Amino acid sequence: MPDSGGGALQAEILSIGTELLLGEIVDTNAQYVSSRLRDIGVNVYRRVTVGDNPERLLSAFQDSIGRSDIVIATGGLGPTDDDVTARCLASALGRGLCFDEDAWNSMRQSYLRRGRTLDEGSLSARKQAFIVEGGFFIPNPVGTAPGQGIMVDGKLILLLPGPPSEMRPMFENHAIPLITKSFSSLTPIYCVNLNIVGLGESQVAEALADLLGGSNPTVAPYADSGQVRLRIAAQSADKNEALSRISGVEKEVRRRLGHHVYGKNEETLEMAIGRLLARRGLTLAVAESVTGGLICHRITGVPGSSKYFKMGMVAYHPEVKISTLGLPPGVVHREGSVNEEVASGMAESVRLLAGATLGLATTGFAGPDGGTCNEPVGAVYMGLSHKKAGTITEKAIFSGSRDRIKVFAAQRALYLLYHFLIEPGKNRG
Repeated sequence: MPDSGGGALQAEILSIGTELLLGEIVDTNAQYVSSRLRDIGVNVYRRVTVGDNPERLLSAFQDSIGRSDIVIATGGLGPTDDDVTARCLASALGRGLCFDEDAWNSMRQSYLRRGRTLDEGSLSARKQAFIVEGGFFIPNPVGTAPGQGIMVDGKLILLLPGPPSEMRPMFENHAIPLITKSFSSLTPIYCVNLNIVGLGESQVAEALADLLGGSNPTVAPYADSGQVRLRIAAQSADKNEALSRISGVEKEVRRRLGHHVYGKNEETLEMAIGRLLARRGLTLAVAESVTGGLICHRITGVPGSSKYFKMGMVAYHPEVKISTLGLPPGVVHREGSVNEEVASGMAESVRLLAGATLGLATTGFAGPDGGTCNEPVGAVYMGLSHKKAGTITEKAIFSGSRDRIKVFAAQRALYLLYHFLIEPGKNRG
């Protein structure tokens, strides 16, 4: 069984396809493979994108195989003339391609599952069943193109299809077991991501400066669309030991940052808000202008949100703010509907219309046009109305594209609501 001799295994990822180079599709495969290799203790040395060009792909295979212990290539396994991945790998290894009956039978079964018949005489179809001499095929439970792999001089090379829906299950069910079986010195990495809101990346880094210098576990903050993701990772052959190390750091982070840590891993801010609303028996209504429905979309994306979400509306045009929400014309037409009174009025009106405990609202200029001397593009007002506590407003100015301003404004409005719900010492019932 190959072993890396005590050093860290090095892996390279080859993403194959001219459409990737042209920016026509986003390479999510490389991100996914990198993340999963990290989890099992393999360091990704490089990620290389190569078009459907035989000469360049041949050179890329030669370079990657010469540098790394593991090479994982995605894409270029289809039936068309520009699918040359297997042929280029064979050339890089100085080997031929052999027709594999098991791969062909796997393709036949894939066609049958789809109610189709595989053309036994199709040269383009048979092309996909050729594997590198001395290699093995990897079944594709979702698509038709088999994957393949080969071990050469203690190095593992895997070829997987490009479509993520096909690549991911093959990677989980076959690639990871192959890697862990082939290399005995892997030490898995376990990690937890803490989600932080209301603080910037630099503020988090300053508050946790001494923790960021650790080696095991490691702690690193990352900015992420109006919030910060803090990754805590520990490496150990003993899972319980690694999780214990992570737990100790997590407790200290939560102690220092308090309610700014709203959740972990895949937990979203709207999930945290939903739990707080449901636990306290509170209900919510939302009126959006600048955010165009993003807040409602996020709130209703949480399963069970019907227990606490009563109503949402996009009151975009100034006249709708007057006719439907009942705002005074003089307030609405001042500063192009972007001012404190509009935000507070929208929040209170939608709360009353829905008979909800809380009303949340946004108004602002997303750009690129619009804005005034006092309220430039990027200016956003958020209003929050509570039947007992009254109405509060907050102003923020965001920069960037129209989409970015909308995304950040929605996140900030949700933080206003979250902060209101968790603020200690206040009766929010």
